[in-house]
Amino acid sequence: GGGAAPPSSFVGLLDIFGMETFERNGYEQLLINFANEKLQALFVSEAVELVRAEFVSEGIRVELIDSPDNSAVLELFEGAKRRGGYPRPGLLSILNEETASPKPPDDARLVEALHRRFAEHPAYRKPAAAEPATSFTVRHFSAQVTYTAAGGGGAGGGGGGGGGGSGGGGGGG
Repeated sequence: GGGAAPPSSFVGLLDIFGMETFERNGYEQLLINFANEKLQALFVSEAVELVRAEFVSEGIRVELIDSPDNSAVLELFEGAKRRGGYPRPGLLSILNEETASPKPPDDARLVEALHRRFAEHPAYRKPAAAEPATSFTVRHFSAQVTYTAAGGGGAGGGGGGGGGGSGGGGGGG
């Protein structure tokens, strides 16, 4: 068949998944959304920044491509290196530490540990007065999502429920 020739100046971008957010967001959604953050960072690095650098090296003028920087969210999850080389623990390390404790799981203790460590972090928010005390919000690249540790052994133990997702899900970055 004789279809029209493709345009000579076509640029296509793939939109990846946004955050998974439900009325009840527990540990499973936390891990899925962390994976989406990692995919977003990889996508921006590989599909946008490397191609842009290649174009520039070939002398092709490229306008600044505005893409979300989710490094603060990844640092929240994974931690950050301190000047001495010792890592500063992230949310996942604290969840692991609190749930691996020989003490019985305590949702309030778990979330309080997160609040103490991340209260000032730009990608973290303590619960508002109307939200459950055992909840916390992560400001992901495409949406804010509120998670809760209430029920079923804490956010690190596979339980979860309560809390509501803030912001829309499904939109990519």
